[in-house]
Parts: sequence; C-alpha cells; structure tokens
Amino acid sequence: MHLHRHRSRLAAAAAVTAAVAGGGVVAAHDAAAATGCSVAYSVATQWQGGFTANVNITNLGDAVGSWTLTWSFAAGQKVTQAWNAGTSQSGADVTARNVSHNGSIATGATASFGFNGSWSGNNPSPTAFTLNGTLCTGLPTSTPTTTVPGTTTSGPTPTTTAPPADNPGWGRSLPPPDARTSMAYDLVVTGSGYTPRSGECSREVHARYWTYGPDGKVYPTWHPPRDASGCAFGHEHGDDPRTSDLFAASKWLPFGYTSEVMMAANPGGAHRHEDHVGHKVLSVDNSNVIQGDNGTSFFPPQGATIAVCDILLKFHQGTHSTDAFTNNVHELIYRNRCSHNDNGQVSEAAFTALIPNGRPGGFGATDCPGPNLGGRFTSVGPAVPADSPSDTRSLGRLITDAGCVQAIREGKTHYEVISGREVPFDTNDLHEFWFSDVSVSTSQLSFSIAPLFYVLNPSRYYDASAPNKLARQVDLCYENIRGDYCDQVRRITQQTGQRVAWDDVRSPFKGTLREFRPGTFSVRNSGPTTVYTDVYGRNASTTPFTGSIQQYFSGDHAPVQMYVRGSTKDYNANAADQIHAPN
Repeated sequence: MHLHRHRSRLAAAAAVTAAVAGGGVVAAHDAAAATGCSVAYSVATQWQGGFTANVNITNLGDAVGSWTLTWSFAAGQKVTQAWNAGTSQSGADVTARNVSHNGSIATGATASFGFNGSWSGNNPSPTAFTLNGTLCTGLPTSTPTTTVPGTTTSGPTPTTTAPPADNPGWGRSLPPPDARTSMAYDLVVTGSGYTPRSGECSREVHARYWTYGPDGKVYPTWHPPRDASGCAFGHEHGDDPRTSDLFAASKWLPFGYTSEVMMAANPGGAHRHEDHVGHKVLSVDNSNVIQGDNGTSFFPPQGATIAVCDILLKFHQGTHSTDAFTNNVHELIYRNRCSHNDNGQVSEAAFTALIPNGRPGGFGATDCPGPNLGGRFTSVGPAVPADSPSDTRSLGRLITDAGCVQAIREGKTHYEVISGREVPFDTNDLHEFWFSDVSVSTSQLSFSIAPLFYVLNPSRYYDASAPNKLARQVDLCYENIRGDYCDQVRRITQQTGQRVAWDDVRSPFKGTLREFRPGTFSVRNSGPTTVYTDVYGRNASTTPFTGSIQQYFSGDHAPVQMYVRGSTKDYNANAADQIHAPN
C-alpha cells in the first residue's frame, strides 16, 4: 500500500430521408472538391431525449479521397457518439469527417456513417448538407477547376511527403490548411474541448498549440496556463515537457492519440474522447532509484542509488466530472530512460496506451473513512467503451464518496503517519488515488510499470443522492465542514459577500495539487526494440496490425526492483494563471 502525506498540502420512430441542398461551407482539407452529391438522412430510432440517425452520402461528381460533411441542426440537437465518422459540433453546426477505411468515394458510390444524438422539444431532420464545400443538391454540377493549396493543376503529379515530426510554429501559428486533424484537435477548435470564458484566450489562440501525431494528424498538445499575449486559458497541463531531457526524442506529446487509433480501428464501436483539460504532464530528470524502495512510504528509504532515471509522461486525469465514476481507461503517454549504476546499462521505454485503472463500472474507496484503502468497490454503471479491460492487480481508482463527508461531520479520526497521532478527518481528506499495473510481454520482452497518480484537491466527490451522483467539495464549506480549504472559502464569502462556485477561480478545489509517481519500472528485451500493441497495450507483436500503436522497449538488465519516484507539485502556484475547474 502506498502511504501518503496528504495533510502536508505540498507535498447523446420515424425514418426521414432527405436528398437536400444548402448549408455552410468548410475547408476541403486534403480532399478534391466534390462536384455533386446527395445525402440520405434517416432517424432509425428515437426515444425521449435521444435518437439514432444514419447518414448516407452519394458522390455524384468526381471521385474523392476523403470527405467532410457539414450540416446544422434546427432544434438544439447534439451529436453524442458517432461511428464510421469523426464528428465535432459548435452550437448548431456539425462537422463529420471520414475515418481511415471510408474516405474514398468513387463516382456514384456511397459512404455511410451513423450517430447517437440528444434532443429536447422536437427533432426535425436537417434540411441542408455540404460535402467538401459543395452544396448537395442531388444533381451533378459543373464547377471550375480548383487548385488545392500545395498542388499544381498541370505538370507532374506532386510528391506527398510525410509531415514533420515537430511543429516549429508551436503557440504562434495554426496548422497548414491541408493538414489532417484529429478528433481531439477538432473538439478543441470547434467543439466542447475548450470553451473560453470572457477575457480568456480565444479558441483561435488555443488552436495554435498543436503537434503532429504518429499518424501525421494534428493533435492538441501541452500549452502554458497563459499565452505569450498575456491571456489565460483557465486550465493547466502540468509540467512543460521542454524541460525534460527526453524532449529532444519525444517532442510534443499528442493528446488524444489513442482515442483516434481506437476510432479508426473500431469505427462501429464506442470510443473514449477524453476532455482536453484533463491531460496532465510530468517531467522529472535525474530521479534517484534507491535500493529497497517499494513505494510504501512517503519518503524514500535510506540506501544506495542503483539507477538514475529521466521521466516524461502524460496521463489523462480529470477530477471534475462524472466520467471516472464508471470509466476506468485513461490515456497514458509514458517515456522513461534509466541508467543503471552497476554497469552503466540503459533501460528505456516509450509506451502509449489507454491503461486501465482498476475495474470498469465503478470505483474503489479511499482511506476516508477507511480503514481499508481500496477495500470497498462502488458499482455505478456501464463503462465506455464496453470492452474496457479490468486491472485487478492494483487498487485502481479510489474516489471520495459521501461516506467520507459524513465521517468529517461526525468528527471521526484516523491515524496520521507523519504526525504519529490520531487526527480528525477534514476537507483535506477529500482526495483521489489512481493506481494502475500495466505489462507488455512477448517471448523476448517483459515490460511492466505500476504508476500512481494522486490528486489532493479535486472539485468533485461521489454522492448517490445528488443529480448525476456528482457533488462538489466547495458546497460543503457552507455546511460548517472543517478543514483549511473550507476556511479559505468561508473567508472569501465573509470578505466579499459572494458564494464561491465550484468553477470559481477562487475555489481551492480545482485538481491542481498532484503527486505523480511513475512507480515500479522493469524492462527486459532481447528482441526487436520496436513492438506493436493494440490501443489497450495488449496483443504485442513485432509487426504492425490494424489498430496498432508502435511502442519502444530497450534494455536487458538483470531483474532488479526499481521504484521511480516523481514529484508533488501545486500547479496553481501562480494566481495570475487564473486556473479554475474544470481543470
């Protein structure tokens, strides 16, 4: 069991078919302009508040290599989940893009996709669609020749080169007009991934912070809490990866890459498109690995240094929504390089996957009210995706519930390791743990890690009696709950006469105080250093396959217990950053 020094605070039924015209115009990206199209839109199933729709696109013009379809809803409907297309939505305007297997539509051919949506009041079908910037009238049309940026209209066929591995215009310029964009990037730019408040950085400013992923698509990546112009984003992504000794090889980390791979590999299934603000980076160089350390104490033991490690990782850890109550898979981008002191051998791993944190469909108990950390499992509902793997080796996700709140009200106590005495539970104990135990193996490879991510000031806790079972820590402060954090909130109200909301900049409950431990690390590989796994880090192979992610493992040092410690930081140290939940 990993002990902690929590109190230190540092440390989305009628079928309606439409072959229609009209609509908005969007950029064509890397597709040739369609010169005629029809769209059949049908509502396959409808229930109170929700519906399933199917969309068939027929190309009546020249063949296209990829497509973007846009339309507008008239009654506030929202796309909540799509298959065979990547979708994003801004207000009433919806954009759907092909996935890897259905981008090409020959003349007279049809591409299809579907989606689930939400509605309220009524659910009229859209009356206008646009395909690659061309109005879908149901008739072929004659259009002038259009030059796509980066191509020529005569002469030899232009050579297509792979995109660069880095973005030299990071933070200063948008992606090239013909760049392919990921769902994660689209959600930030036009969807729900980033909704700036008054005075915060605009979507356009945010869209300048991007990188190319391994698939050549554009992804959002780390950005500072404030832009160089001075505006604040209202959220943070942890450590600046440029400070890492591994950055030269790793470059910018592509947030949401695993979700894109999952969507392409399983277009008819459910996907995990994680919210943008939950991506958190850890960068630690020259971390000493102490002989005998197994992570069971807050402080490392006294002993010899057996290895020195550089760590750069990104873990998705939002602590503000209902998501983690049921969903146990979250994106980890992990980079670790350790030099062993006994022989100078280097062990190295570059691993990316949706990793499981405990069992899907629910969460485990924290040490409040205790006493068994992770000893009680609360079943909440189905996870998304439904095939989420289960991690039973680690303690998994441990989230505070109303039982802890009741223990605080009753004045119950617990033994505090640091002070060596019994102390009352208070708002400092409304925290979250995220354990995991991950391994990849072949006949020649054995790789394992067991990281811990610990959040000391989340904005939520679980309450089965609350709407959506989601309750807010800050609201407890107006119920005379004890604790330093609530003392801060009450002082603000006394001074201003204003109640502090859960997403107020002034609320201390915003998920910024985090302890990241990379944890146990082991790699022994006598085979190829490049290995391919599925999106969950399973089914390892030395050859790529549909839906695979390329991994890297190097080193064959004799087995040795290695526990890699990270850091505890408050990423809200600068008040000028104006960070607030959701974060």
